[in-house]
Amino acid sequence: MLSPCFKGLKIIVSDSAMRELFKLGKDLQDIVEVLELGHDAPRKRKAGTIERWLDKGNKTFNAVVVLDYNESMKEKCWVLVHFGKFGKKK
Repeated sequence: MLSPCFKGLKIIVSDSAMRELFKLGKDLQDIVEVLELGHDAPRKRKAGTIERWLDKGNKTFNAVVVLDYNESMKEKCWVLVHFGKFGKKK
């Protein structure tokens, strides 16, 4: 199975983000969908960190990835540090 990619780099999931994905019933393809089809979050993040939001119905899914280097693969990658869902205010 091929690892999902964003901007040409593989996506790796942190332990805490894996628990968040499991709780929401989402998988790596949902992360890629949010990152590619979503829009930039209105808040600022550090350099090398991307936060994207994807609106679906009355819910918004957000994903936060950080640029990192994986020693075992010997290459740069994205690390998913947060995946969440929240409702829109009326």
